[in-house]
Amino acid sequence: MAIVIILPKLDEAMTSGKITKWLKKEGDRVEKGAPLFKVETEKVNFEVGAEASGILSKIMAEAGDNVAVGTTIAFILQPGEKAPEVPEPPVRTKERVQVEVPKVTTGAKAMKASPLAKRIAKEKNIDLSLVVGTGPRGRITKEDVLQALEEGKAVAAPPVREVAELAEEEIVPLSSMREVIARRMTESFQTPHFYVTVEVDTQELGKTREQLIPIIESKTGIRLTITDLVIKMAAKALEDNPSVNCAYVAGAVKLFKRINIGLVTAVEEGLVVPVIRQANKKLLAEITQARAELVQRARNRKLTMAEMRGSTFTISNMGMFEVDQFSAILQPPEAAILAMGRIANRVVVRDGEIVIRPMMTLTLSIDHRVLDAVVGANFLQSLKNYIENPVTILHEG
Repeated sequence: MAIVIILPKLDEAMTSGKITKWLKKEGDRVEKGAPLFKVETEKVNFEVGAEASGILSKIMAEAGDNVAVGTTIAFILQPGEKAPEVPEPPVRTKERVQVEVPKVTTGAKAMKASPLAKRIAKEKNIDLSLVVGTGPRGRITKEDVLQALEEGKAVAAPPVREVAELAEEEIVPLSSMREVIARRMTESFQTPHFYVTVEVDTQELGKTREQLIPIIESKTGIRLTITDLVIKMAAKALEDNPSVNCAYVAGAVKLFKRINIGLVTAVEEGLVVPVIRQANKKLLAEITQARAELVQRARNRKLTMAEMRGSTFTISNMGMFEVDQFSAILQPPEAAILAMGRIANRVVVRDGEIVIRPMMTLTLSIDHRVLDAVVGANFLQSLKNYIENPVTILHEG
C-alpha cells in the first residue's frame, strides 16, 4: 500500500515550510526512520525521516519550494506499486517578482481631442484612450474629460517619469523567517506595552568580569561576556520579583515556577531566541557555556524547536552595535523583555563630584495587562543593585 509523505506540522505555529533538500532521489530505496528531506520552517532547519521502508516515488515538491502543512509531497511504494494520482501541491518559490509596469496608451482616440481636453488630461493623468468623445467624429472635449474624471471611469495613466521609476523596482518575497517575525511582531505589538528605563553604573561589573574571565575560561574554554553576567543577575532579580516572571492567559495570570531566559540572537535572515533553561539554578560558568553553544547553533541554523521554546523572560542586547538605548517588543506569551544598550563613558555625579563612569541603559518592556510600572521599576532596581554590586556572584566562578 502506498505511503503518503506529507509536509508535517513541526510546531504549533507552523503553517508552511520550504523544502531545502531531498536526501534521496526518486527510485532510491529508503529505510524507515532514515533522514529523507530537509525543511526550513520559521527559524530552524529540520531533517524529516521516512515513515516507512520502500521506494521513494513521485516527488512533487522540489528543493526551494514552499508548501503548506499537510500537503502531499511524495510517496513511498513497494516494488510493483504505482503512486495514486493527486493534485500538484501549491508552491511558492522565492524567485524575485518583477513589478508590472503600466503602459501608457497613445491610441487614435487619444489624438482626437481638443487642446484643452489634452491639457486637462495631462494635468490629471487621464488616459484619453479610455474617455468616450461626444464631439464631432468622436472628438474628446473638455466636458468629456471632466465627466470621465468625475465618474471615475477614466484610469489615470502614470507620468512617464513614474513609469521609468517603476521599471527599476522589484518586489522580493520575504523569507520564511521574516514572514514569521513580521506576523508575530504584529501580534505582539497589539499588546499594551509599558516601558521603564534606568541608567546603571557598570564600573564594578567590568572589574568583576576581568577577575572572572580567566576562571570561567579555564573551566569552559569560553570568554565570559557582559551578557552572561546580566543573564545571571536578571535571573536573581526575577527570584526577587517573581511576579515579573509571568504571562497573560485568557483573562488570568500564569506565574511561572521556572526561570528560563531567552536571548535574542541575530542571524543572517533575522532574529532567533534560544533559551537558557533554569538560569537561576545555573552557575555562571554553565550560563557562559550554554550561551556560547546556543548562539553558535543559532548562527549555523542548527537550533531545534525545543531550544527555542519555554522562555519566561527575554533579554535583547544591542550594545555591540553601539546602540545607547532602545525599547524591545514583547515575546508572547512573556510579560517582560529587557533591552540592554551599550556601555559608554558618561559624565555623572557621585558624592557631589562630577566624574566619568561607564554607564549602561536598561529598558524593561512590560505587558501592562498583568504588570504595572511599579513592579517593573522594582525589578530594575534589583537588577541595578546586582550590576553595581556584583560581589554576590564572585564566589560562583
